[in-house]
Amino acid sequence: MNTEKSIHIKGHGVIIMLLCTALFCLCFASAAKAQDHAGPAKTSDHQPAPMELQQVVVIGEKIDDYIKKNPAQIVSMDAREIEQRNFLQVNEVLGSMAGVDVKPGTSGMGTRISIRGGGGSGSVLVLVDGRPVSTMQYGGVDLGSIPIDIVKKITVFKPPVPVWLGPGSSAGAIYIETKSGQIKSKKIESRQTEKKSVKNGRVRILAGSYGLANVSATCRSDADDSDYMISGGVGHNDGKRDNSKKDQGNLSIHYGKAVDLFKYQVNAKGFISDHGVSGPTYNPTPNAHQRYEKASLDVKLDGMAQQALDYDVKAYLDVKKLEDTANNGDVAKLDAFTTGFGTNFFITNSAEKNEFRFGTLAEHSRVDHTLSGKHERNMASFHGVYTLRSAPFNLTTGLRSDYTSDFHFSPGGNAGVSYELSEKTIVKGNAGYSENIPSFGQLYQPSHGCIDQVRGNPDLEKEKIVSLSLGITHTFENKNELEFSLFRTDTRDLIKYQRGIDLISRPDNINRAYKQGLETSVRFHLTSTTDLDLNHIWQKTENKDNGKNLSYAPEHTLKVILKTKFKTGTKLEITARHYSDQFTDTLNTESEKIKTYITTDAKIIHPVLVLKKKAQIFVHIHNLFDTDFESHYGYPDDGLKLQAGLNINF
Repeated sequence: MNTEKSIHIKGHGVIIMLLCTALFCLCFASAAKAQDHAGPAKTSDHQPAPMELQQVVVIGEKIDDYIKKNPAQIVSMDAREIEQRNFLQVNEVLGSMAGVDVKPGTSGMGTRISIRGGGGSGSVLVLVDGRPVSTMQYGGVDLGSIPIDIVKKITVFKPPVPVWLGPGSSAGAIYIETKSGQIKSKKIESRQTEKKSVKNGRVRILAGSYGLANVSATCRSDADDSDYMISGGVGHNDGKRDNSKKDQGNLSIHYGKAVDLFKYQVNAKGFISDHGVSGPTYNPTPNAHQRYEKASLDVKLDGMAQQALDYDVKAYLDVKKLEDTANNGDVAKLDAFTTGFGTNFFITNSAEKNEFRFGTLAEHSRVDHTLSGKHERNMASFHGVYTLRSAPFNLTTGLRSDYTSDFHFSPGGNAGVSYELSEKTIVKGNAGYSENIPSFGQLYQPSHGCIDQVRGNPDLEKEKIVSLSLGITHTFENKNELEFSLFRTDTRDLIKYQRGIDLISRPDNINRAYKQGLETSVRFHLTSTTDLDLNHIWQKTENKDNGKNLSYAPEHTLKVILKTKFKTGTKLEITARHYSDQFTDTLNTESEKIKTYITTDAKIIHPVLVLKKKAQIFVHIHNLFDTDFESHYGYPDDGLKLQAGLNINF
């Protein structure tokens, strides 16, 4: 553990943030007032449409309502846009969102996700239908096991996040909702005309550089009070570097049924990956290999008790197996098991001005690893959130208490307020406190990390984080949008990986650290068929132990996305990203610094008919200008890559 040094707080950054905030508020207030005097008020483009009362209200609809009315700063994308823009993987969707940066990992590393520049605290929490996704090497996230065709909506919560999302979300949270049928309860159905059965599906064939080949298919059927969906795929990739070959497959099955005032659903998923582990350039492992198998089962019940109480109850089970072969031939095996049970309740008055939600979560996890032995963890969590909507204010406050058998009690809380300066301008402020419990991977490295590269640290302390944000958004008459968000995070006992003289990385605690900055987002609707999105993040970070910058925290990050559609129906999307210099270790070693780089991706999508079925042919180009860069030290990008394929809808 690092020795704590005296603290000296520099006030210049805070002063600049306050001055910027005052300036932005003044400018927007003036603009809003001028628009109000220019003519009668018009209906807001974001005004929610009247809703038909349904007997079953699912958690996804609650999230939609939360986005519209809550002070939290949120971005989202639904299945319709995902399909229109032909995203092939979940990480591609996240990488296109404002303020979100994604680094697809090589074998064993998983996808590394950062929100608002990264570097501040912990890893981003990823939830699929309300439960966490397992983490991988260096805090990466296991997104490869989630087929893109089953995704209904992806919602990103920027820190500080609401407490109901659960523990481990101090750096932000991502809620992935999977598809289910449009079935309703029998009481609703009896009042309507007879429902016709709906059957649809999609087949995707994909090929590309370095031996990439992938085939996937999804079929879905809604009939009467039941719905079914099955999705699966197989893929192969040789990779550019030695020993980076990868084979994988996935299968997902969904069943849902409505009975009176209830709707229940069952989801089963399986994933398998067999891949080489090339290792970093400073410690290559040409003979290392991993085989990863995962199976999960989820059962969920949504219901309503009278008209003021909605609820959902869920239970889940995860089984994972990993066989990790080191470069010298040694084999380490992992068996991991997780089971959990959770509830959510929503109480709303008739005017929907007051809402109280509370929920519970209980989880048992255990792992058995060749090197680190057997470990267990029991976790229990309770949260409560109160929201008051009284125009032009929306207020929310929440508390959470978590208990784990190895780290005992950890409190959390957040409070937020939003205020409408005008019908086109809204200000949001949020504050939160949370504590991050070290994962099994950080403590013992029992999962996903190649044993030649990573180990755990059983002496880690939990992180304690205070997060603040203040933002303002203005929507212009032509639907152009401008948003500024100031943010700051202060962390005690920040967990960061440090590489030893044996070239193996181990996590350790940094006594104190902070990050603060400004996020700017602009959305231009240039024409009816052309959009331009810009997102810039400036941040300052500091490790208070040694006065150095935090690792993997570039001062400037810029993302520019141009989308257009031609008269032929052809769509073109170009994405450019800029990253300033960033250090990769706690000592800020110059020889290990990643230099400034710019990378550009492009994709073209054209509609066609195949056997009288609607289809699309597409071409995706990664790293269009073949830029030489590393997103993680020792792991160079593959350079220019081409992917081409065909989507057939039926």
